[in-house]
Amino acid sequence: MAASARSAALEGLKAWRLRGTWPDQFVKKELPALGLSPKDKGLSVQLLYGTIQNLQRIDFYIGCYSSVKLRKIMPQVLDCLRLGVYQLVFLQKIPVSAAVNESVNLAKKAGGARAGGFANAILRKVASQRENLPEVTGEDAPSRMAVYYSHPLWFVRRMAVLLGEEETRELLEADNMPPPVTARVNRLRLTGEELIARLAEEGITARLHPWLPDCIVFETGGDLTSTRCFAEGLFYIQDAASQLPPWALEIRPGENVVDVCAAPGGKTLIAGQMQQGQGRLIAMDLHPFKCRQLEETGKRMGLSQLSVRSWDSTAAASDLLAQVDKVICDVPCSGLGILRKKADIRFKKEEELLDLPQIQGKILEAAASYCRPGGKLVYSTCTILPEENQQVVEAFLKQNKEFSLCPLVLPGDMGAEEGYRTFYPHKDGTDGFFIACLRRNQES
Repeated sequence: MAASARSAALEGLKAWRLRGTWPDQFVKKELPALGLSPKDKGLSVQLLYGTIQNLQRIDFYIGCYSSVKLRKIMPQVLDCLRLGVYQLVFLQKIPVSAAVNESVNLAKKAGGARAGGFANAILRKVASQRENLPEVTGEDAPSRMAVYYSHPLWFVRRMAVLLGEEETRELLEADNMPPPVTARVNRLRLTGEELIARLAEEGITARLHPWLPDCIVFETGGDLTSTRCFAEGLFYIQDAASQLPPWALEIRPGENVVDVCAAPGGKTLIAGQMQQGQGRLIAMDLHPFKCRQLEETGKRMGLSQLSVRSWDSTAAASDLLAQVDKVICDVPCSGLGILRKKADIRFKKEEELLDLPQIQGKILEAAASYCRPGGKLVYSTCTILPEENQQVVEAFLKQNKEFSLCPLVLPGDMGAEEGYRTFYPHKDGTDGFFIACLRRNQES
C-alpha cells in the first residue's frame, strides 16, 4: 500500500531526526520508493521542508498548548504534532479537518490511542486560535526574531550587529519565502528567447532575468529536470548570484580556466560556454563520484574542452602553477546564504563553523598559485558571514603582496569598485552570496 503525503513527510522528519538525513537526500533517495502520486509527492516535500524551516516557531506554539514539556513527548508523536501545526498555521488552503485528522491518525499509529487523543487536543486548540495565536516571547528582539522566523539565535544576533534589527528582520523574512527558480541558458546551443519558446512547447513558462544576461526565471513549478530541454542540455538550474563568478572573470575564448571546487559544476559550465569551446578548462573536486557526475553534465552541455580531476584543493597541483588565466575559487562554507533553500542549515551550531576560515584560506592560497602574472581569480561563497568572506580575502592579501583587489565587473549595477560585494536575498532577490575579484600583478 502506497504511503500518504503526510506519512511520507513523517518518514522524512524521522530520518532527519534519527539519522541526520538531509531533506534533499530523503527526497532524492528514499521518497521515490514510497509510491506517491506526483501531487502527493509535491505535498510531502512541502510538508517536510516547511516543517523543518519553521520548527522553532512550531515548537513554541505546541509548548503554549501542551501540558507536557516538549522533551517528554514521544519523539514521533511530536513529529506528528509538528506536521499538523505547520499545516494549520502556514498552509491556510489545507482544510482544518484534513490537517488535524490525518495528523491525529499518524500519532495514534506512533503511540496508540492516548497519543492520538493528546495530539487531537493540542491541534484542536491551535486550529481554534490560528487567527489569534500567542505572541512569541523572548528577552530581546533578536531572541524573539530567532523563534518567530526559526533561525539560530547566534546568527540573528550577528546579523543584528551587522545590519541592524529592522534589516535583519527583512533578511529573515526573505529566508522564509519560496526562492525564485532560475537557470543559466546554454548559449552554445540557443538564446534565452529561444529557450523560453522551447519550454513553452512543454507547457512551462519562463521569462528573462531582469538584470542577468543568459539567465531565465521560471514561472512554472514541477520537476524541471524531467523536461526535454534539460535532457538536451539547453539549461542548467542555478541561482543568479551563483552565476556571477565567471562573469566577474570576463572569460574569453582561448583562455585557460580552472575551477578548484567545481561540483556540482554550474560555474564550470558557464566558464566553458564563455570559452566557446576554445582553450583549456579544468574542473577539480575532492569527491570522485561528484567528478563523474560533472563529466556527464559537461558532455550533456557540449563542453568538449572540459577535463575533470579528483583533487584536494587545499593543496596546489604542481602542473598548474602560474599557468592559468582565470581561476574560480568557490569554497566550501557555512551555507548561511541559502537558508531559504536548505532548511537543515538552520541547525548548524556556531562552533561547527570555526575551522572554516582556515580551510577557505588554504584553498584560496592554492588556487591563487595557479594564476599567471596578470591573471585573475574570483573568491566566492554562499554565506554572508564576514569571517568567511572579506576577512579571508584580507588575510590572503596581507600575506600575498603580488595580488590585489580589482574592480568587480558584473552585469547591470551589481558590480563594485572596491573589488567585492555581498548579495542578500532581501536586497537583491538572490541567494546570500559573496564574491571578490583579485588580480596577480604583472612582473616588473
